[in-house]
Amino acid sequence: MRSVRVVTLNLWNDRPDPVRRIEVAADGLRALQPDIVALQEVVGDGGSIENQAAQLAKALDATHHFDPVDSRKNGGPVGNAIVTRFPVLRALSVALPSGDDDLRRALFCELATPVGRLPVFTCHLSWEMWLSPRREAQVVAVDAFVHGHPGELPAILAGDFNASPDTAAIRFLTGRTSILGKGTYYRDCFARRRPDSHGYTWSDRNPYTVRWIERNRRLDYVFVGPIREDGWGAVLDARVVLDVPGPDGVYASDHFGVYAEIGQAPMEEAV
Repeated sequence: MRSVRVVTLNLWNDRPDPVRRIEVAADGLRALQPDIVALQEVVGDGGSIENQAAQLAKALDATHHFDPVDSRKNGGPVGNAIVTRFPVLRALSVALPSGDDDLRRALFCELATPVGRLPVFTCHLSWEMWLSPRREAQVVAVDAFVHGHPGELPAILAGDFNASPDTAAIRFLTGRTSILGKGTYYRDCFARRRPDSHGYTWSDRNPYTVRWIERNRRLDYVFVGPIREDGWGAVLDARVVLDVPGPDGVYASDHFGVYAEIGQAPMEEAV
């Protein structure tokens, strides 16, 4: 196996046109052929619509693991999920610092790949612009969760972080600042391959993005841990995806997705 293909997407739960939006997402994902899809705002079993992660897993001939975050939603339980073509060896989740009115969790799945155990994590952080301190506490907790579950391959951390690259939360994850006296280091796949692109995933090109939340920001990320000495963990490709509508003008979500291909490259060529 030369690489793994990863997509992250916030599914926008059961908001307008949920059935059609999942069809658009499935069409786009089939074209991308990802090995792993990290999902946020997923309506799970018992909701007003069929489990969205299960639908996408079926479309990709894959399996899924859903972790409910808030079971009090009117449309049914909403949470995070991982869809994957690889066997899931184990799955765990953890609550992130937040209020009772804004429940947040991170999900971990250990995947059995042909080249070793791969730890994959997904999360969805608090969205309000004024909650930077909460997001900072959340990324510190996510980092501790990642480091508590190492694998044989560099960890992949993907999700909707509701923070642009210049914020303390993202600067912490990419090793450019400390929070609460702690530091860490992941590589931002999109920034590695598209350093001159804004890469907006919350964009005014998308009619579903509401005007009262600051638009034209990159909020969704695929991060990978430090590259191994043999070159595994190199970022081979990354781009914004699921950013065009179906022929009827329906988009998959109010967010665009991010695609990254992570694999092995000679150290002198590795990004």
